[in-house]
Amino acid sequence: MPSIPSSALSRWDPCRTSSSPRSCDHGSSKRWRPRFAMLPTDRPGMDGSGSTRSERSASRRDVARIRQWLLGLFLDGLTRMAERIPIDRAVGIGGAFGRAWFRLGGPRTALVREQLRAAFPDADEGQREVWARGVFDQLGMGLAEWLLLRGRHREALLDRVRIEGLEHVEGILRADPSRGAMIVTGHLGNWELACAKIAASGIPVSLVYRDLDRPILDRLLLETRGSSPIGDRPSEDVGTLESIPMGRAGLRVARALREGRAVLALIDQNARRNEGLFVSFFGRPASTRPGPLVLAARLEVPVLFATMRRAPDRRSHHLSFEKPLDLEVGTIGSDDGEALLRRNLQRVTRRLERAIRAEPSQWIWTHRRWRTRPVSGKRVEGGVEEAG
Repeated sequence: MPSIPSSALSRWDPCRTSSSPRSCDHGSSKRWRPRFAMLPTDRPGMDGSGSTRSERSASRRDVARIRQWLLGLFLDGLTRMAERIPIDRAVGIGGAFGRAWFRLGGPRTALVREQLRAAFPDADEGQREVWARGVFDQLGMGLAEWLLLRGRHREALLDRVRIEGLEHVEGILRADPSRGAMIVTGHLGNWELACAKIAASGIPVSLVYRDLDRPILDRLLLETRGSSPIGDRPSEDVGTLESIPMGRAGLRVARALREGRAVLALIDQNARRNEGLFVSFFGRPASTRPGPLVLAARLEVPVLFATMRRAPDRRSHHLSFEKPLDLEVGTIGSDDGEALLRRNLQRVTRRLERAIRAEPSQWIWTHRRWRTRPVSGKRVEGGVEEAG
């Protein structure tokens, strides 16, 4: 069996570390400032005086900052518009936007169709088309709900989320204050609404997230979840959701678990070849980060699976926490431990696959999940078939 890359075992993700968003001090000026926009003068490297920068340093960085500012203005405008109409109407408009996106076609639409065809080869073409249209419908509604979470509709939206199985998490955290819990899930339903609901539940939860290329979106996502990046608040403030960027997440996640927090990790994103292990996902090898299971095994904390689904009425949501998964126990690092880790990762991935198969349109098929492929001539090993 091929050895597991050390980077996949020792680090959550070798991505760059996300620095905390920079706060802006605009003095005593009373002029209106958009809630979302970070003006070019608010960003590091700008003196705010309006003076001309040198030709060499002004080009790309300044253009990027202006784009961030314009994006912030655009999102601020959308939010103000959404706040003026009832929730159901705003969500309906979001769904219509998503369906229009689907009808217009493009690379993402083609990708969704391609991946659904590969995942459900025996399904009727018409059924796959219904699922594909539903994917964009869900994305549009989710975007509208995300905008509404920013304003006066937040509490009403959170009240639409019904939680089941939270006692499984609470019981584990009460049993041993120095032993947390690992919760694994995927991008099912409106996961941003799920994060906000978890933050409002009062349970100490740490979310591992991958920072985006656009700082303004990173900041908005954290604020909407009711969260802040780790290090921006005292560690004893455990009543809210904290967010840990993937870069160098291993030590921070371990600390969170030792503090008796629940750690929420998404396991459905493609991993680079040196970051993940290949397991079977919809019958195809998918590179998957083993970090959550590695830390759970080393710290001997239970692993739970969670799902978020939109109800058939298109208004309410169901957030469910299952009982701890029955995973094999062993020592990570030995030859047997590597095979055991792969089998456990396969079990968790199979559980995610079952959740997606139940309602395919509620997963994020716009993500290129199978981008990383095994080396030609090598097959996925480690008990893939036996692990189900």
